[in-house]
Amino acid sequence: MDLPEFMRAVETTMRAEFAQSRVVGHAGDRGENREQILVDFLERHLPNRYGVTKGQIMTKSGTLSHSADVIIYDALNCPVLYRSRTAVLPVEGVYGIIEVKSRLSKSELLDAMNKIETFKRLAPRDLFLVQTRSYAAADRPSRPFGIVLAYGFADNSLESLGENYAAKCDDVHDVNFFTNLVCVLGEGLIHYQKADLIAGRRSLLLDTDEFVDLVELCQKKTRNGEEVDDVVLSIKMDSLGEDSFGRFFVYLLIMLERMKLGTPDLGVYLDPESNRMISRES
Repeated sequence: MDLPEFMRAVETTMRAEFAQSRVVGHAGDRGENREQILVDFLERHLPNRYGVTKGQIMTKSGTLSHSADVIIYDALNCPVLYRSRTAVLPVEGVYGIIEVKSRLSKSELLDAMNKIETFKRLAPRDLFLVQTRSYAAADRPSRPFGIVLAYGFADNSLESLGENYAAKCDDVHDVNFFTNLVCVLGEGLIHYQKADLIAGRRSLLLDTDEFVDLVELCQKKTRNGEEVDDVVLSIKMDSLGEDSFGRFFVYLLIMLERMKLGTPDLGVYLDPESNRMISRES
């Protein structure tokens, strides 16, 4: 099996299905169609431990997120609080969200990044318990990811979107709430990278936790008057053409594999004053 050729065929098919859906007259139906194309692929090809749905994310205080186009959650441990055409899931069981756009203009990119920032602000940092046969330890859940995926441009380019992405990240300022990845089918990807100037190496910076740790370490060393590591963070624009979706899928798998979540405790949702904690075996 020629995997690169297979992923190119997947991307071509997705774009063709999207083009067919554009003839649908109702804007809401068109939106559901473009999202469902991605959901269908992820449901078939992600490992079974990952669930994929559309819907809202709920905190233990009862706060609900916007209606996210695609939610990826822990299918083994996360209860679904409500399921119909859309679902409601507890935030502790959610890995991240994907906002899906037809044509990615500056305004559409900013709209998606605003939604991702708002969603990420809901994510808890409460400790959860990891239980093994020999010990029990407290840990913190991974910070969730947010991705924007579009089927094409809207009279712009990857370079101009990269500039818009950089400006919005500067405006958000706090790396906890950045959008991790932008993908435009048939065109390319936008994401952060890190460069180790001493080792002469560049590498992906997709993981929110790693990004936060790097920034906090730099800030700590600066406050203490210590020498700051020669690591430079920058935005990378990968012009990949028909290889864009394949790379997107690989990057998504990398992000998911690095993450760990606690098990949602619905007892706390029913009684927010309780301090009960569900443990997870490891």
